[in-house]
Amino acid sequence: MSGRERPVSGRALHGPVQRFDIEEEAGRLRSEEAWKRGGRNAITLRKGQGMNVVLLVMRAGDVLDEHAAPGPFSLNVVSGRVRFAAAGEEMEAGAGTLVACDAGVRHRVEALEESVGLITIAKRDGGDG
Repeated sequence: MSGRERPVSGRALHGPVQRFDIEEEAGRLRSEEAWKRGGRNAITLRKGQGMNVVLLVMRAGDVLDEHAAPGPFSLNVVSGRVRFAAAGEEMEAGAGTLVACDAGVRHRVEALEESVGLITIAKRDGGDG
């Protein structure tokens, strides 16, 4: 999401069991230069085994321009409020809201206030589960 290299943390991106303190991770993202310079910031918490999980912090007015994910995905709004647009629909989503879309659905996200979101992207398997 940010396109920059991060220092090597030694943190495993996958494993049989993982635990994340979302508040702590979001606080760390807010302490980084990308955030201090006024932009959104994100980190991949888990990658592999058919599922990626990304933590995203956005300032009011930040926008993730229209794009598509390669697999089905969800956006769980942890705090704040965002405007989510996809498939001809537009909705506001606040803390505690989960939005889910099929693979390939083009979507756009705009932070209406400072927001934290968890994005989970599943590997597209072609089945209905």
